[in-house]
Amino acid sequence: MSSPTEVGTPAAAVPVVVTISHQPDRVSQKSMAARILRDHLGVAGRRSVVRVVPLLRAFDVAGIEYVAAGNLRVVVSGPQKVAFEVFLHGLWAKPEASWCFAPLRSAEADDADSLSAATTALAAQLGRNLGAPAAGDDTDLEFLAARLAKDLADVSRNAVADLRETRYSLELELAETSTRSTAQGSQASVVSALLQLGIILGRVADSNRETVREGLWVHLTDRAAYHSHRVLQDPAIITVFEPATALTRSGMRLHDAAIRQCMELGRQVDAESVAVHALLSAAASVSSSCEADAQSSFNTLAAVASLGLGIPALVLALYGADRLLPLDTLPRQLAFLPVAAGLVFATVLAMRRSPRGEHRRVWIVGAAATLTALLGLLVVAGIIAPS
Repeated sequence: MSSPTEVGTPAAAVPVVVTISHQPDRVSQKSMAARILRDHLGVAGRRSVVRVVPLLRAFDVAGIEYVAAGNLRVVVSGPQKVAFEVFLHGLWAKPEASWCFAPLRSAEADDADSLSAATTALAAQLGRNLGAPAAGDDTDLEFLAARLAKDLADVSRNAVADLRETRYSLELELAETSTRSTAQGSQASVVSALLQLGIILGRVADSNRETVREGLWVHLTDRAAYHSHRVLQDPAIITVFEPATALTRSGMRLHDAAIRQCMELGRQVDAESVAVHALLSAAASVSSSCEADAQSSFNTLAAVASLGLGIPALVLALYGADRLLPLDTLPRQLAFLPVAAGLVFATVLAMRRSPRGEHRRVWIVGAAATLTALLGLLVVAGIIAPS
């Protein structure tokens, strides 16, 4: 599904044609070689200068946060003929009251409105922030492509900060939910959000890695510049080309800056991926701890219940209920004391083994109330028992 949009820039700038496709496109040598034989509108007959940069954008539309990841082709066929061709590998939406990014799918009818709003906003953002030079500018096409590629790569690198803030929010939420009694349920949404964030980072890392390896695909139109820059990055490469300098090409410094922006993007994305996986491990540890605490509380409750019910039953079995009941004489009442002592012992044990934290008081009050209710029940039953 493609959505071509011509975005108007300020009066001094030339409109940029932005085309957004929701069908992931793995950039190949064959497709790129064919693309340089068409102009910025896709019409055959005029060659174009093409660069490819990784795309990462985070933006808001009507209170909903969106994240787009993919790659972007910069197509320049003239000083006033520029197109941005976006191939999205994924588009995610996060409502204001939610922690989790949900992927939007073009095949889903329920996602159509959100997909359209996000696509329009992304196209407007690309055209608004990055326009072609002013009309009549005779900038060299290779220089222009290098400048646009550098600017686009810079914005993608800066977008990692938005994902970092999202990760900080999830980290804080995980820390807060780990102290709640409902931590297990609360952590499910946090873990889901972390998994989606990991997918986003993985998509960006894959696109960026391929782009850097191909040198932004500069070799399609300037093979010498590509090999010279490779020698600049790694002098150990065996080649006949000299290392690139500012004099090698007019846009070589901008091309080198674009590559460095992409490399920094890769480092930041890798660091965020490590942090996300560490948070997932921490969430698993917190979940295991919560399960262990719940099991410990259940074991304590089972032990208290067995004492509270077992000691009175043992005493009644030794004496015989017909010898203790009804409790109308002093000897019978004294014989009933071990039954009451068992309940008191169970209650004291429950209080001492009560969990720490905000629920300790509830546990203690519940144990005291249970003791009072059971003692009252036994005493009343013993008094009114028939002779």
